[in-house]
Amino acid sequence: MKKPTILLLAGLGLFVLPACGQTQHPSMISFRVVDDLGAPVTKGEIKVSTFSHWVPGEGFGHDEYDQRRVPITPEGKASFEAPNIRGQLEYNVYPSGKYYPVTMQSYRFRQVESGRWEPWNPEVTVIVPRMINPTALYARKVGLMPRLKIPNADRVGFDLMESDWVAPHGKGKQVDLFFEYRAVVPMVDETKAFECALAVTFANEGDGILSYPVQPKKRLWDLPRQAPADGYEPRWIKTFGRSKEGEALTNYEREDQNYFFRVRTVLDPNGKVISALYGKIHGDIVFDAVRQVRFAYYLNPTPLDRNLEFDPKRNLFPPRLDGTNITEP
Repeated sequence: MKKPTILLLAGLGLFVLPACGQTQHPSMISFRVVDDLGAPVTKGEIKVSTFSHWVPGEGFGHDEYDQRRVPITPEGKASFEAPNIRGQLEYNVYPSGKYYPVTMQSYRFRQVESGRWEPWNPEVTVIVPRMINPTALYARKVGLMPRLKIPNADRVGFDLMESDWVAPHGKGKQVDLFFEYRAVVPMVDETKAFECALAVTFANEGDGILSYPVQPKKRLWDLPRQAPADGYEPRWIKTFGRSKEGEALTNYEREDQNYFFRVRTVLDPNGKVISALYGKIHGDIVFDAVRQVRFAYYLNPTPLDRNLEFDPKRNLFPPRLDGTNITEP
């Protein structure tokens, strides 16, 4: 009976010993903090976190981190020097004044040379977006948790202000978007060939969607603060699937994709827009073969107001505990 116990402890050592035996090496990094026009940000602080040690406990235990606050100088600079075990650090930038914070950023050093992490003292430029005219918007991530499944119907309406399907499928009252899901080649096995398609259409003449890719990927402040006045298309369609058995999935999610949209449009007899609501989708519209869809959107409820600079303190949706309300700019 003793031999299995020894083997079990040895197996556990595979997880415990490396965490306890890691070596610290000096590291240094400098930050250059500028706004989205390239001007230095002259005041604020950067919160830097580095791995400290592993704490045994329930399951596999947990990591502990050292956290330090570094002031931003009047020249828009900040430097951080500290021992580092894993060669990685995370940082959040909190500028003073009319700027938005930048959170959840990371930097990884390449390797240890001559007893220290290299590159030594790299300069990382951090761009913080300016506050110009933040406004209250409806802002929500739908389809993460809980999952949003497209009802089994030919075409289903979605109400952006209620963030739900319209009746009889949900509590929505007015159609902003129509979702049309179709299985072109049904999925019978996730490894085999299949194809599905999703079309998004609209309720009114003049409504539409405008594709707006940006680089770098996923940065919301790279989108214009104002929605475009025109260029909206009345239909968006995308396919997703696997062309052959064993091949990679195709056309699933573009990391640089974003959209603007216009809904609840009213036109005069000459086709001029006299009322409409504008919004944006940050990231791609993603769906799968079991009819699940997800996207993150912002909607300005003021007719003809194209300002989409979100004030995270004024989300027009009631507070929720499930993390679906957007709380960052």
